[in-house]
Formats: sequence, C-alpha cells, structure tokens
Amino acid sequence: MPRRHRAARDRDDVPEALERPLNVAPAWAQLDGAVVRAVSGERDKSYRCPGCQQLIQPGTPHLVVVEEGDVAGRRHWHTPCWRHEVKLRRR
Repeated sequence: MPRRHRAARDRDDVPEALERPLNVAPAWAQLDGAVVRAVSGERDKSYRCPGCQQLIQPGTPHLVVVEEGDVAGRRHWHTPCWRHEVKLRRR
C-alpha cells in the first residue's frame, strides 16, 4: 500500500519559511552589522540590484539590506545575489 504524504500544515517539522513572520528574512540572510528584510515587491517600482546590476522588476520578491543603521543607504538585492554576497563576506 502506498504511503500518503501529510500536508505541510500537519507536519511537526514545519519549514522555516512557514514559521517566520512576514518581512523577516531567513536566518541564512542575516549578517552582522546589517538589517535584512524580505519584501514581496508588490510596489510598482523597480530597483537596481548592487550584486548583478540588473533591475529587480515590480512584483519580484527580494531582500532589502540596511547596513550599520544607514537607512538612506539601503539597497534592494535579488535573493540569490545576496546569498552570494553573504558567502563572500563570511570568508
């Protein structure tokens, strides 16, 4: 008899993405000296990612990084670009 898979809401081991509140970036994205927030990208505005220099189109979920409390210097990053940046900074 085949096994039945339980729905994610019924499992004891709920993934981190389902546990964290809105606008909080995952644990891997946090970096000392920076505040990282996840945004849904619902605004009708595009941003330029400092990691790849490409546009983040409206409606694209991405991360906003504020370093050392410099709100005016906040940057919008593609999630994969920020993941790469975190790896480089942690070396």
